[in-house]
Amino acid sequence: MNVGQLHYYFESKRAIFEAVVSRQGHEVTERRRRLLLEAKARYPKGVVPLPVLVDAVVRSLLLAETRGDGRRTSMQMHARLFTDPDETASEVRADIYDETNALYVTAIRRALPEIPAKVIYWRYYFMMGAYVWTLLQPGRLEAISNGRCDPADMEAAIREIVPFLCAGLAAPAER
Repeated sequence: MNVGQLHYYFESKRAIFEAVVSRQGHEVTERRRRLLLEAKARYPKGVVPLPVLVDAVVRSLLLAETRGDGRRTSMQMHARLFTDPDETASEVRADIYDETNALYVTAIRRALPEIPAKVIYWRYYFMMGAYVWTLLQPGRLEAISNGRCDPADMEAAIREIVPFLCAGLAAPAER
């Protein structure tokens, strides 16, 4: 596509950024919403087990759109949105993710009624950091494991991150 066409369809670089990130983000949030609805249907008493919830949250992002070589370059770009302090990035994040984050926090609170709401919010925030770092693939895992772990193996990442995050979310709260 030539630059003239970009400017015809989008008014600015910001508009292009917002369109790309919004499309990908809405795909992720739709997957999250669908996975949550499916889980609620499997557990009709209204309490979805914590591992099912955590798996849905991380899987929806970590296994999103892959290229032929298995790398998620566009999702890595999208994950950078999570770490960008820019006001535009913050607004785009909020527009895309706030609703499904609230749905999952509510479901996690039902799964962990003994943990105070304020603690759940902190822990959900820490969970976001763990899966974004995993998606960014900064190369540290390969280095600290001396090549034993492949940071591009997202199925392995999900198998490891879900119990780790569940343990953190469910840890006893300080009184």
